[in-house]
Amino acid sequence: MTLFRWIVGAPFAGIVTAGLFLLMAFLIREKPVDLPPPIEGLIVKITTDEPPPEGGRKIRPPSETIPNEIPETELDFTKSNTPSGPIVRPGPTRVDPNPPGAGAVGGPTIRIAPPYPETCRSRGVEGLVVVEFDVTPEGNVVNPRVVDTPNACFTRPILKAVSNWKYAPASGGGMRYGVIERFNFQLED
Repeated sequence: MTLFRWIVGAPFAGIVTAGLFLLMAFLIREKPVDLPPPIEGLIVKITTDEPPPEGGRKIRPPSETIPNEIPETELDFTKSNTPSGPIVRPGPTRVDPNPPGAGAVGGPTIRIAPPYPETCRSRGVEGLVVVEFDVTPEGNVVNPRVVDTPNACFTRPILKAVSNWKYAPASGGGMRYGVIERFNFQLED
């Protein structure tokens, strides 16, 4: 069957290819076209008349002069209650397992342990990794973030594993914020 395909297919492909080349040659052949005579007095210049300077590029002075003295401005630095700038969150704190109105946090009902990353293992990196996340009223983990880690090679596997955890739905129907988990990675001897 394969031999039949080669015997029929190869000549057919050659005929189709030759036909396409002839069609393209027909489409791009030069046709005599009568062009109108050129218009007298129309000159298009792309370059300037000035010869280039000897020392390289010509630097033009600024069109606006810069004053020597900076004018004084009146600034009002009155204190306001709204913070300006970044808001600093305190470090990891102990989270109340039973926040008011949110139901019991308890442990996760589905807990997938993060694997020891091969990049960390090959480097001999060990240590405690602290992860903080929020739990939705349905029990899903959202906004996982690594708070403390001895090396960045632990970050991706831990965030991936924690994102798949499930908690029991909250009895109060509210979000649970700032849930903290700790992972201690130790190499076996």
